[in-house]
Amino acid sequence: MSEIHPTTPTEAVDTTERVIVKSAPGEGGYRRLEYAPGENHLRRTELLGDETDGTDGISGWDAQRETLSRFLHITDFQLADLASPSRVEFLQRLAGDAEWSRMLPAYRPQEFLLLQAIESIIRTVRASVTLDGRTADFVVTTGDNTDSAQINELRQYLSMMNGGRIRPGETTRNLRDTVTLSNHPSYWNPEPGTTDEWKTRRGFPSYAGAIETATFPFDAAGVGLPWLACFGNHDCLVQGRAAAPRGYDDFLVGDRKPVDRPSAAPVDGDALADYVDDAGVFSTGPSVGIEARNDRRIVSKQEYVAEHRAAGGTPDGHGFTVDNERNGTAYYCHDDVPGLRVITLDTTNPAGHVDGCIDDAQLRWLEERLREVHSTWVDADGSMQSGDATDRLVLLCSHHGISTLTNGYRPSAETGPLHLADEVEALLHRYPNVILWVSGHTHKNAATPRPGGSGGFWELSTSSVAEWPVQLRSITVEVAPGRGAIIRSTMIDSQVDPAPSGGTTLADLAALHREAAANDPYSVGGLSAEGHASDRNVELYVPLPASTLHSLLQTGGLSLAGSPTGSTRAGA
Repeated sequence: MSEIHPTTPTEAVDTTERVIVKSAPGEGGYRRLEYAPGENHLRRTELLGDETDGTDGISGWDAQRETLSRFLHITDFQLADLASPSRVEFLQRLAGDAEWSRMLPAYRPQEFLLLQAIESIIRTVRASVTLDGRTADFVVTTGDNTDSAQINELRQYLSMMNGGRIRPGETTRNLRDTVTLSNHPSYWNPEPGTTDEWKTRRGFPSYAGAIETATFPFDAAGVGLPWLACFGNHDCLVQGRAAAPRGYDDFLVGDRKPVDRPSAAPVDGDALADYVDDAGVFSTGPSVGIEARNDRRIVSKQEYVAEHRAAGGTPDGHGFTVDNERNGTAYYCHDDVPGLRVITLDTTNPAGHVDGCIDDAQLRWLEERLREVHSTWVDADGSMQSGDATDRLVLLCSHHGISTLTNGYRPSAETGPLHLADEVEALLHRYPNVILWVSGHTHKNAATPRPGGSGGFWELSTSSVAEWPVQLRSITVEVAPGRGAIIRSTMIDSQVDPAPSGGTTLADLAALHREAAANDPYSVGGLSAEGHASDRNVELYVPLPASTLHSLLQTGGLSLAGSPTGSTRAGA
């Protein structure tokens, strides 16, 4: 079999220099992509109150700014086994029907090119290591790394992150077992001579050779940096929505794939509610033969952690610890950057539904980890407290951010209490060293201030690699003596040309993926997932207590005295 030999750009160009945008609509409304001038960083001071000086400058903050850490954020690969019986692409035909809306999207026209898009973004990570004048300390990927919690998806994701041989056609008989080659008009086939609704109604292009070369093997480069993992709803649930019912693996490893709904599919106002009750409810209709594979089984959270710990690379377990593996938890602390504590949360609800929550044991664990890096804090009764801990800044990472911690679904009272957005945010506001929460899930770029307590913190959500605009985010944490922290965010486009050249290199396929994604009106993030300018290249200002700044700074430079040498502490 032929193979593709991808190349890594020697140095990335970030979006302060140029940005990829959509051109004017063409036939069928289809929009090509092109370069546009770069975007400067916007200063956002919502947490500073009266400290600003009324201009675009920030009084007293720029005299001396020193970098504490820089890291890269990527999220929502949704790496899918496209021939999996769990997939319900046929439901996409019901777009516009309110009772089915929470089951969508079930199909992305560009999904058969996803592995090439992921490889291009990972190679962009490698080329972005030294941007912004500081070598990145680590990469964090905030969940939905897989699409339907299958072991074969997880292992392919780990091979891409760490580097290894990738065989895109292996699980699909070179795409023959996928809807892309089903000859059904609901699914885009880019080969000339084929006809489908995406071409005739939306102006999607023909692209000779895309199908064949999309199946060619290639060698994944790996991120080339320490990387941390988070656990998302697609890493936990069937199609990111429902717990696998008893015996579901027997269905998954079989040789039939559903291609339409049962004639009497039960729906009573909300299809997702029926699906959460039984993930097989819409999969008993007409089907076609596929290759049976034993590696399509559902992976448990404990096995998910174990696979990360066995994968190699740094840090050990990619954050997940021995205690995580032993206890079946997926939250931990990472303390390898002096002066910074990274707290990674597990916001999934294993009972079902797509949005997030935090269980009781994890909330207690979170407060204990916060207290370990605060010399002063506010107790639950409102009283000021102090201790002998050395202050460190706190970065939170999770799949769901505050806006989507809304999932209180409990099939029975035995599952224990669940904690949602207001309660979690209130806890964080009692600990003033919390400066930033990075998340995914929404598939949109967003920068949201969370005021409260002695100032508050910022939330940064980054768009999905699976959908438009296929970007990563570079985040630098700086300290301004006597003032606080400055979070500098810079978006970086996947470093392939805006338009595919007509060739079939890996870069061409990744460009075709992004262009098609930019025209998919059913995507999770929508056609404007890039967000506003104020969500992308920004400087976010956070006031900090004098005691925290004293711990971080010494006269003439950044103080790292008293910071840990590097350890990871797991949730119990």
